[in-house]
Amino acid sequence: MVLDARGYRLVLRKTTRGPVIQFRVSLPGAREFTLVKMGGRLAEEIFERMADVLKRNGLVSSESKGEKYIAYRLKHEIGPAVGGYLVMIRRSRDAKAWIEYFEGLITEDPYKGGKAFLASALSLSVELSKAQIGEGKITLPPKVLDSVSAGFKLVSKKLWGLKK
Repeated sequence: MVLDARGYRLVLRKTTRGPVIQFRVSLPGAREFTLVKMGGRLAEEIFERMADVLKRNGLVSSESKGEKYIAYRLKHEIGPAVGGYLVMIRRSRDAKAWIEYFEGLITEDPYKGGKAFLASALSLSVELSKAQIGEGKITLPPKVLDSVSAGFKLVSKKLWGLKK
């Protein structure tokens, strides 16, 4: 992957403007920062369904909860795929409809190559945004994320016949 990350976390923050899913990355010699954010009225439900799948498949190494947040430290091998999934569904008209494919993509049953496919979405987003990473920017630029999201949704529909 483009980022040589030490660790990945999936976080749900409850803000005054509503819940926000954050995909955070820890790089060697740097603070943890948010790479991908996703808000909206369904953010909490999507987060809970993702967390359930990750826990059920043993892909979470630790969990922490506070009054306004829930965070899961992801196992290193699944982190890029989870980030890529958030990139892919981020601007969906019906993000909730895509949640049924999450487990199949990360376990690669029945979607062979699903983890690599999702990790590629994150990797491409980072590569296209490379000039801004490390310059105080917290998240990847929306223009890049929207473009990669649209492309990867189209590829997933053609490759596996996903209908959403």
